[in-house]
Amino acid sequence: MSSESVEIMAYSPGRFPILVARFPSGELRTLYFETGYDPGLSKRVSEEWLIENAIGRHSFVGLNPPDEVSISGLGGYAERLRASSEDTER
Repeated sequence: MSSESVEIMAYSPGRFPILVARFPSGELRTLYFETGYDPGLSKRVSEEWLIENAIGRHSFVGLNPPDEVSISGLGGYAERLRASSEDTER
């Protein structure tokens, strides 16, 4: 499974980014720092939640087009987001 890719649809900027990814099955799932961005510990969300709650209320950054990332590379991707967020804050 780790060689499969997901599409990162949105993320929360900051020290511990939350990723919202579309998996090959079509499911949208949230992945968290606290779980090591492990897909097995992710939470399923709806398209409506992504648009209305995450992007609409919680300042997630939507990506259009989405970034494609291998499942094994999710932690590294989140680390790059965190680093770029820290650079922006300086």
